[in-house]
Amino acid sequence: MEVLNVPTSRMAGSARRGAQKRAPPTQSKPSLAFRWHQALLVLAFWLTTALLGSTVWAGEFDEYSVKAAYLYNFAKYVEWPPGVFDRPDAPVMICIAGENPFGAALSVLVGKAVGSHPVDVRAVSSNTGLEKCHVVFISRAEQSRARVLLASLARLPILTVSDIDDFARAGGMIGLVEAEQRIRFDINLATARQANLKLSSQLLKLATIVE
Repeated sequence: MEVLNVPTSRMAGSARRGAQKRAPPTQSKPSLAFRWHQALLVLAFWLTTALLGSTVWAGEFDEYSVKAAYLYNFAKYVEWPPGVFDRPDAPVMICIAGENPFGAALSVLVGKAVGSHPVDVRAVSSNTGLEKCHVVFISRAEQSRARVLLASLARLPILTVSDIDDFARAGGMIGLVEAEQRIRFDINLATARQANLKLSSQLLKLATIVE
């Protein structure tokens, strides 16, 4: 049997080339298209808010027109558990618990769509009846009974929102915070999860997460 003597340098070179060919592919970075998609989703949130509350950054700051737009956007970025809606076109109920600080600002939301669900708005003067809502807003005027309201809604699949100071830290889900005529929001993610509500990652990116 003939034995071929291959120079060591040639063997080493072949081994290196083989290793290069067999090297596992490096993990690719997110594509430019993907990054643009993420950015556009965030931009869409802010544009919708600006269009619904048209005085956000122009003219007189209309606080509750802006907050009404936020309520609509929050509903768009929440996933409720199965069975919450009894039919595909059942309305999304946005309820105001107690005193209504919005005036006519909420009327612009009526009939708008959240997926296949039209938006309806209802004022609820007492603690009863809130269990039929999907979003409940508790105004600053209701601060004295906010804890009672939250206790009555605990673990129900209802998104609770308020502009009461430290609302999210006190057990609410989303707290609106005004600073320099702009509104940001805090989210208590643990409370939302306890209610079996899934908040979009796009919404979470815009929020301050609190406990």
